[in-house]
Amino acid sequence: MRPDPLDGLRLPVVPVEPRPEFAEALLHRLQSHDARTPPTSATVRYFVHDLDDAVAFYCDTLRFEEELRPSPEFAMLYRGDLRLLLSRPGPAHALADGTLPAPGGSNRMSLPVADLDATVEALRARGVRVRTDARTGVAVRQAVVEDPSGNLVELFEPMPGYHERPRAPHL
Repeated sequence: MRPDPLDGLRLPVVPVEPRPEFAEALLHRLQSHDARTPPTSATVRYFVHDLDDAVAFYCDTLRFEEELRPSPEFAMLYRGDLRLLLSRPGPAHALADGTLPAPGGSNRMSLPVADLDATVEALRARGVRVRTDARTGVAVRQAVVEDPSGNLVELFEPMPGYHERPRAPHL
């Protein structure tokens, strides 16, 4: 019998066991999905060198919750309404010219904290690399730390005059 020439293109089946709460919420969203309703939460994607190190950093250090990790290449985390997608770069992420995205860079997410100085000192004590100590910006004090792959995370403490748009009601 001749081998199927498409066998080399087939992806392996990877069993996924999401948390029961995630599975129930996904089923509800699929059953009541309205294609006209856009997502209401922000999503950030970071490419990382080591997924286990990155998940541990965000969950243990910055209080994210792991929602889903279907493979050693991808994890979905949440902190409030912020969804963080962590991926190890690979051929599926290649740009049109073949360039692979790389961890690190200057882009960053910003996370609010109640006490910037105490937070920075606690992170420093845990061995987290602090790129900039607390500085005063426009209506915030901020500091920048690195995750294990060199991605930047800006921590900020609101000051008088800080403004954020009120949350829109879910439609």
